[in-house]
Amino acid sequence: MAVQSVSTGSPRRVSAWRRRQLAGWLFLTPAIAYLLFAFALPIVYNLMLSFEKTSPATIGDFAAPFAGSDNYHFILHDSTSRAAIVRTLEFTAGSLLGQFVIGFALALLFSLQFPGRTLARSLIIVPWLLPLIVTGVMFRFLFQAEGGAVNQVLTSLGLASHSVQWLTDPDLSLWTILIANIWLGVPFFTLLLYSALQDVPVELKEAAVIDGAGPWQRLRLVIVPIILPVIEVTLLLGFVFTVKVFDLVIGLTGGGPANSTQLITTWSYNLSFQEFSFGEGAALNNVLLLLALICAPAYLWLSRGSLKSSSGAGR
Repeated sequence: MAVQSVSTGSPRRVSAWRRRQLAGWLFLTPAIAYLLFAFALPIVYNLMLSFEKTSPATIGDFAAPFAGSDNYHFILHDSTSRAAIVRTLEFTAGSLLGQFVIGFALALLFSLQFPGRTLARSLIIVPWLLPLIVTGVMFRFLFQAEGGAVNQVLTSLGLASHSVQWLTDPDLSLWTILIANIWLGVPFFTLLLYSALQDVPVELKEAAVIDGAGPWQRLRLVIVPIILPVIEVTLLLGFVFTVKVFDLVIGLTGGGPANSTQLITTWSYNLSFQEFSFGEGAALNNVLLLLALICAPAYLWLSRGSLKSSSGAGR
């Protein structure tokens, strides 16, 4: 009888397990469908376009003429495309440096006790809440040559004798976009670094003070090593957000003057939807995809290291 009950009960347990598995997959189906439609399909289609010779007449067909590596050959040998790739990396490095320095300084400031600290922390979020295109238009008015607030302030202070062509001078236009992007990204760095500073044990800081460590020594030897995993993840996320900047450039300069502010995203858009070289634009887009594929494993590795260090500190 015991053998019979086991033999009859086992299929029931297996059947129940299969039903739970099926129910789980059914609940995951909408998320899987969304990922396939919103991410996998565009990536595969963009990869296909990069190996095709497309035009407005063939963009709707999946049987466009095969171009081989011609589109990638164009990207590597076209001076504007190469300049856009290099400029994107320079723009990203400059943005991360400015955002981190200012954001870390503000995070340290907000960790102190002073009147109006809560209001100041609330106001610092405002740039992050604005749409990128709104930020671009706002900075366009601030930096315009005639009547711009920046030129008026510089002229009033005697720092400039004439209106500076911030948006039409090829040597200054990229700096204008860089300033706007730093302003836009500072809240993100400030909030994450401020949250990390709150997790630094007070006992360690007090022990450092007792040992005679000054403010710079406490920052370098106590605070930074503890929040280093958060700093690494913040910089990596900032890289991902910055390398794909598009709306800000379109709102400020549109990639000009003379293509001096073209980044990977804006020049790819220009190739695809203004010159109708969809295959070349897709090939340039794959440069961003390659950067994302490099950053994704790095983010997972840094996040895992941050969790391990946090759990170790908790014990």
